[in-house]
This record gives sequence, C-alpha cells and structure tokens, in this order.
Amino acid sequence: MATNSQIAFNPLGNTVVVPAAAIAPAGVQAPVQAKFDAQSTGQYRIVNASVNTVFLGFGATAAIAQANAVEPIAGTSTQTVVLLSGAIEILRFGRNSFFSGIASGASTIYITPGQGL
Repeated sequence: MATNSQIAFNPLGNTVVVPAAAIAPAGVQAPVQAKFDAQSTGQYRIVNASVNTVFLGFGATAAIAQANAVEPIAGTSTQTVVLLSGAIEILRFGRNSFFSGIASGASTIYITPGQGL
C-alpha cells in the first residue's frame, strides 16, 4: 500500500499566488484542507514561474513569512527556501502556513496544497 510519500502529487486545495519582489510583501496563506491531514502538516507543490531566483519565506503568520523572506548570507542561517528560476518543488510545511518572497525583480510563485510527490 502506498503512503503519501510514494504517490503522485494530488492537488487538494486551491492554488494561491505568492508575489515576490525586491521588498518582501505581506505573507499569503495556502491552507491545507483539514480532512486530508491528520498530522497538521501538508505538502505543497511550489512553482517559481519567473526568471528570478526567489527566496521564499514561510511561517505561522503573514508577518513571520514576510520576515523570513531574506536572501541567505554566509554564516547566517535563515528559514528561507531558495527557488531557482523555473523550479518546481514539493515540500512539506505546517497546514496553515503563510508564504512571502524576495527576489531581484517582480516574480510570481504558485503554491498548491495536496499530497504525494
């Protein structure tokens, strides 16, 4: 029997647009439907549809996501996911996570909650 980590990605919610810019905008929530998630975490398909590298911040609130959207520098750890231009990733975050991004120019990130790879 397949577990969630072995099945193809199945979208289970609405896709949200997360803008990224030179100054990180307020975080946007991408909620996972609770009936599909007994562990209060969800999987998200994340697409960087821009030509820029995006530094994606995440957190439990819009303000935390915005604060975490920073470009990492040597010797300093951050809660940032680096998304190269055209990247498509499936990652696991808290069920009610917020996302924000910073990039060298206007960029668009699409995030779809679901299950699977």
